[in-house]
Order: sequence, then C-alpha cells, then structure tokens
Amino acid sequence: MSNRSCLTTGGRPCVFPFRYHNISYSACTWRDGHKTQGVPWCSLSVSENGDHVNSQGGRGSTWDFCSGDCYTSHLECSPITTDCSNSSFLQQCVESSVSTGDHVATWCVTMRDKKDGGEKTIHVKCAEDCVTYKEGASFLGSEEGFLGLCAHSGPECLMFAMASLILLIITLGTVFVSICCVRKKKGQDQEMRIRSASIQPGDRYRKSTVGVLDG
Repeated sequence: MSNRSCLTTGGRPCVFPFRYHNISYSACTWRDGHKTQGVPWCSLSVSENGDHVNSQGGRGSTWDFCSGDCYTSHLECSPITTDCSNSSFLQQCVESSVSTGDHVATWCVTMRDKKDGGEKTIHVKCAEDCVTYKEGASFLGSEEGFLGLCAHSGPECLMFAMASLILLIITLGTVFVSICCVRKKKGQDQEMRIRSASIQPGDRYRKSTVGVLDG
C-alpha cells in the first residue's frame, strides 16, 4: 500500500490510501491541521483495514509532513454566518480531490480554550444549521458573481455591488421624476401663454368697468 513516489519531508514513503475519520484519502490531507501546524500530512502506518494508526509518538511515528512531491487535496474555507447556533464556529472547510474535483471531506474550524491560557483552533464536525456566507449568497450566483461582477469574491464585494445597484435605481428614479416635473411645468407655462394670447387688448378694462357702467 506504499506509494514511494510520494515521500514525506522526513524521507519516508506515504501510505495510500489511508482512512482517517472514516474518510479514505488517496492524497495528503489538511484534516486536523491544528495538530500538524497547518501543514498537509499523510499516514506512515495503517491497520489491516486501511485505517490510519494513531500514535502518541507525534510526527515521524505514524504520520509526517508531505513534501512538494506529493499530491495534496484542494482546500477551501469560508466564514460561517452569525446565524449558526454555535458561535465558536469560525469557518467551514471543504476538501476536494485535485485530480477529479470530487468532494472528499467537510469540517468546521472552532475556537477552544487552552488549559494554559489563550485560545486554540481545532477541526470539528459542522453543525447542521451552520452555513457559510458563500452558501447564504448562492441565490446571487456567488461563483459567477453578481450580474457578472465579483466572481469568486467574498460577500463584501457582493454587498457593495447590491448597494451600488440600489443607488443607481434611486438615481434613475429621481431623474425620471425630475423629467416628469419639468415636462408638466412646461405644459402649464404653454397653456398660460395660449390663454394670454387669446385675450384682446382692452378686454380686462372693459370687464372691470362693466359693473360701473351697469350701475
């Protein structure tokens, strides 16, 4: 089961496939990177069933860092919305195959208090109600962007694009109302000019003296 074309940084061959957290890996993984200083790793020892053999010996015992000669799963992490029931969840990470693009594993990054003080990020199973901003904005077509803009960008770009669109709509509405008001005013002025032109010289004088003559 050894793949000698892939050596670790310690010069030992990775063992593929290996199963970890019930996931079968045929390439180096980022899973539980909080234990590997954020470096992709592979198994050096598996059981008869292909499960990775855990060891208290740490790096170099049953696992090691992968070198640049090894295939490593593609990793994409996105921030989780504030609607998540667990406020300690920070990101959702999706691991996929670099050769086929198939989904490999999904986990969440959360904060835990360390015994010696401070905080530590660890990988855990995601809660069902926790979604990313990317998923929440899927109706806008986040992969293709908003109206062709902000492709593969974060939610900030989409929010800016929406705000710009709303501002554009308000501006166009204001211009339309202004045009209607100007046209209405021109119509009223034209009507007044027509009425003024229809009055003959002396009409106003005759109308004002009618009551006096009649009296």
